[in-house]
Amino acid sequence: MTTTTALALTGLPAHQRARITGWLLLAERGWHLFPVRAGDKRPAIREWQHRATTDLDRLTRYFVEHPAANAGIACGPSELYVIDADTAKPGSDGPPGGGIAALAELAAPHGGLPATWTVCTPSGGRHHTFERPAGAELGNTARALGPLLDTRGAGGYVLAPGCWLAPIPARRDRPGHPGGSYELLDDTDPVPLPIWIPEALTERRAMTVSAAPERSSGAGGWSQRYVEHVKGQELRRVLSAGRGKHNEAVFTAARALGQLAAGGALAMGEAEVLLTRAAAGIAASSCDCTMRELVASIRSGLDYGARRPRRQPQLENTGRRRSA
Repeated sequence: MTTTTALALTGLPAHQRARITGWLLLAERGWHLFPVRAGDKRPAIREWQHRATTDLDRLTRYFVEHPAANAGIACGPSELYVIDADTAKPGSDGPPGGGIAALAELAAPHGGLPATWTVCTPSGGRHHTFERPAGAELGNTARALGPLLDTRGAGGYVLAPGCWLAPIPARRDRPGHPGGSYELLDDTDPVPLPIWIPEALTERRAMTVSAAPERSSGAGGWSQRYVEHVKGQELRRVLSAGRGKHNEAVFTAARALGQLAAGGALAMGEAEVLLTRAAAGIAASSCDCTMRELVASIRSGLDYGARRPRRQPQLENTGRRRSA
């Protein structure tokens, strides 16, 4: 870190100077950072995926002007892959030990999880950070690896150590959290991602294919026009939902598209991609919900719909006799 950068931080209180310095050291090692709202997980800028940077001067200027802001690490350009082992929420039916225990169980046959750069989250969870395999296209997943286990790769981010979350009271449609800080638990340099992790993700995806075989839109005699109408209607439902109604709208739309997919009108994967893209736009806006919550609503809605396949609508005027 340059002398100029250090001098720019001298007017800040010691605790702010320390955490910003820590973020600049991450940028020096090639990790791309971007600003996140103070006390929050949401990006403070638009198009953070493209604007995340390692430029020390730009980062210093922003954080000196906004010393209460948090910092996000963009996993894709930083060539990182993060396993997010969460804890079970109070009153939930999560497994004993939460995602930490689930990850340890998965890792046991492979000699355990290797020591790597690890952050403790305010809820007591763990962010295990690995080097992404060269040339591998690994994106984000939610619960695909196991219960309370998410992953962050291309298109995803995690908060850096030193970030702080403000407490949020629980509401009827959203669990609260007590807030707290992200703390560096293990400063071991990130090690290469163990090969068994992407293998486990691939295996679990294959095992969780449900309902009818995957087919493209309009397959099996379905009217292409009808299928496109339903898709458009449900995506508009998501995008037009008001603040506080996003999770409900996402679940309802996922339920409808899940029924359509179970009936053979489109691929379940296509439905999930469409809904996830729409949800990403919501999460990046001034919304109080998180991408994790929205993805969970998508999965729940698709699963619900898959158990109740939609039947093809009856075509009108077929078989009607012409008058003499």
